[in-house]
Amino acid sequence: MFSFLCDQRSETPINRLYEDPFFCLYGYARSNETQQHNDVGQDYLIFKIDDRSCAFVLCDGVSLSFCGDIAARFLSHKLMDWLKVFHLKDLQDKDVMKERLEAYLHDIVDEATELVDKKTLPPSMPVLLKDVLEEKRKQGSEAMFVCGRVDMLSPVANEANVFLAWAGDSRIRLWDQEEEITNLLGHDLNSNQRWSTKRGLVNGGLQTFVSSDVDNCIDHLAVYSDGFQVIDQFKTIPSAEFLPYYMSKSLDSPASDDISFLELLW
Repeated sequence: MFSFLCDQRSETPINRLYEDPFFCLYGYARSNETQQHNDVGQDYLIFKIDDRSCAFVLCDGVSLSFCGDIAARFLSHKLMDWLKVFHLKDLQDKDVMKERLEAYLHDIVDEATELVDKKTLPPSMPVLLKDVLEEKRKQGSEAMFVCGRVDMLSPVANEANVFLAWAGDSRIRLWDQEEEITNLLGHDLNSNQRWSTKRGLVNGGLQTFVSSDVDNCIDHLAVYSDGFQVIDQFKTIPSAEFLPYYMSKSLDSPASDDISFLELLW
C-alpha cells in the first residue's frame, strides 16, 4: 500500500515509484512567484495504491476565486473518499457514476461553504486587499479537477478498468501501449468549468469516461495541471531524467503556474 498527498507549502521533485502492478512518476511544485513569496500553492495532488487498485485526484484551485487552495484541498480529499467506496462493477457505468458524482458534489457544498466562512485573513493584510477578498468570499472558493480509479481485472494480465471524471482544463492523456488514444476521451479543455464551494458544479462541467466503453487496452495514463503544459507537445511523457528539466523550464517562464503531475503505467 502506498499513499501520497502534496504539501501546498513545499515542492515535491519528480519521484519514481513501483507498487505492484503500477509504475508511477509524480511531482508537485508551486509557481515561481508563489515560491518567492513563500505562499500556499493552489494545486493539490493525492493518490493511493492498494490491493491492485490506484485512485487519484488532482485539483487546480482558481486564483480569481477566494483562496483557491481551500477548494483544491477540500475537494481533493472529498473526491478521494468518494472514489474508495465503489465496487468495480459500479465504476464500469459512466452514466450512473456521473449522476452519483453530480449529487455528491452538490451535497458537500454546505460543508465547504462553512469552511470558507471560517477562513480568517491575516490582520497585517492591507485593507484594500482584504476588501477584495471579502467580496470574493461571497462567491466562494473554486477548483478545477480530474479524478479517477484504475482497477486491475486479472491477477496475471495487465488489463484494467479505468474510470475518470473531470471538470476544467487539467490534462488527461491515455495510451494503448505506444499509441496515444487521448482523443477517445472527447476531452475539451475548458477553464470555465469547475466546482465552487458556493454553487457546486459551474457551467455544467462534469464529464466521465470508462475504459469498458472503448475497444483499446489502456495501459498508461498521465494527468497534470496546466502549469505543466510545456509537455503537451510530446507524443509520450518525457522520461524521469528529463521531466525535472521541463518542470524547471515551466517554472522559469513568465507564465509560471503551479504544477501537479502524475504518470501511471501498469
